[in-house]
Amino acid sequence: MKLIDRYIIRTIALVASITLLLCTLMLLSVDLFANLDSYLTRNIPYPVIAKLTLLYAPEAVLFVLGPSLLFSASFFLSQLQANNEMICLLGSGHSYKRIVIPILLLGIVFSALQFGFSEYVHIPLSKEREAQEDALFGLRSTYDNRNITLRDPEGTYVVHARQYSEKEKRLAQVMLVLIDEKGSLQSRIDAPWAYWEEEKGLWRLEQAREQAIDESSMLVNQTDNPALYVDAFTLHPSYFRNLSNDIKTMELRTAYHYLARIADLDPNRYPELATDFAKRILDSLTPLVMLFIACAISYKYKKNVLLFSIITSLGLAVIYYVVQMVTLIMAKQAVIGPLWGMVIPMIVIVCIALAERAAIR
Repeated sequence: MKLIDRYIIRTIALVASITLLLCTLMLLSVDLFANLDSYLTRNIPYPVIAKLTLLYAPEAVLFVLGPSLLFSASFFLSQLQANNEMICLLGSGHSYKRIVIPILLLGIVFSALQFGFSEYVHIPLSKEREAQEDALFGLRSTYDNRNITLRDPEGTYVVHARQYSEKEKRLAQVMLVLIDEKGSLQSRIDAPWAYWEEEKGLWRLEQAREQAIDESSMLVNQTDNPALYVDAFTLHPSYFRNLSNDIKTMELRTAYHYLARIADLDPNRYPELATDFAKRILDSLTPLVMLFIACAISYKYKKNVLLFSIITSLGLAVIYYVVQMVTLIMAKQAVIGPLWGMVIPMIVIVCIALAERAAIR
């Protein structure tokens, strides 16, 4: 059986590697021609163009790895059926479950490799490509944000800003509501501008107007300050940034702690960021899911075995990605949990594949 296992793994890995190479080259050519006009307009040197195109290669590999494995496994299993090799294996006492075990183990290995490749190759190179494109095309990656509302995890204040400028570390149209230990409104501070002072670790509120409630007389006392510091207002500017894209590329542990913090600071923004983080982690299971689809569907077609098996597997893959797109949108809108946005498509596609196999029987 070890000989058969090696044969199965070697054949599927070989076909998947060839498919992966061809599909990656195709995507690289598409990326090159899509940006060729911008390159030539700005007289970008050919070596730089080649480097930018090659920096896209890791993303292309991750995009086509799952479909390549799906095609390879479908091709192998359909050939076993078409050449009557499956009958020989079953007749010699090997069950179908035993035949597909090496394929599923191969899916686990490729899932682990994809996770490591994504974290240590794809993310650093994508950051390098983005930085080079910003420098060549005069772009600037911005973390500017609008309409931010954050609350202190300790419950001492809530802050709202109309706009955040990353370049100047500045908040515009700031409203800071201070809350006392009993949870009652203590005072409200309005300021047109707030600037971050790194040395003090505090925000400087410019032209601040403070309105405090006198509980004894129930009157509102108003005070104007040209520059006001609030000791509790120490939120780092990073929490005001627009990090909808960076949650996918920041260091994994940093992203995890940032999400834990943002869940308390800004619950409204948490579902979208948590969904992107869940997709980043669980996307590595795509090779295993694709190979499971290939093993679950039936190959008992009488004619055109290869054609129908490939069409069936690719159809299931399309269903998987469409369902995933819908569930991710629902997760970002907080309709379902972030993890369910990735788990539901896996459950759906497994049920469909098993139902297809049962129907063919």
